[in-house]
This record gives sequence, structure tokens and C-alpha cells, in this order.
Amino acid sequence: MKVKQWLVINKNGVVKVRKSKPGLNWNEIAMQLNIEIPNELFQRPTIEETLQVKDIPNTGYIVPDVVVKTKEMIEQQTGCKIDFRVIQLPEEKKDE
Repeated sequence: MKVKQWLVINKNGVVKVRKSKPGLNWNEIAMQLNIEIPNELFQRPTIEETLQVKDIPNTGYIVPDVVVKTKEMIEQQTGCKIDFRVIQLPEEKKDE
């Protein structure tokens, strides 16, 4: 993104900022300020994490309400988009 602004300055500091060339009082000067910043600064970061939980008794079900509330709480606190997925991992090989 490119931004062009005019700073109006007097001996006490910045008086105002304008998009167009400003009119000046006798004790003011104007300085054109050109700023170029990457658009990526305005995108929310993507945070990815993998959690692995072991040794849970096989109850045959997952309580979706807990997952939804956890997702909402993390999104509200961080401002990040959260995606939970339940996957079946392959059984670990045991020594024979």
C-alpha cells in the first residue's frame, strides 16, 4: 500500500495531517510524506498447532459442545481463526 500525506509543522511540532496540499499560516511549513508498506501487515496471522492426546478411554463419542466452546473462546481471545479436526491415528506398533 502506498500512502501520500502532507504534514503541517510549526515550531511546536505537527499541527495537522492532510491528504491534499494544505494552506499554511505564516509560521508553518508543509512536508509531503510518502509511505509504502506491505499489504501483509493488515492480514491476521495464521497460527497452526497440533495437539495429540493419548490414553483416553474409548467412550465411543466426543462431546461437540466442548469443542465448539473451546474454539470460540480461543478465537475471541486471540482474534485468530481456529479449526479443530478429530482424526483417527493409526495404531502404534507394539513389540511382539
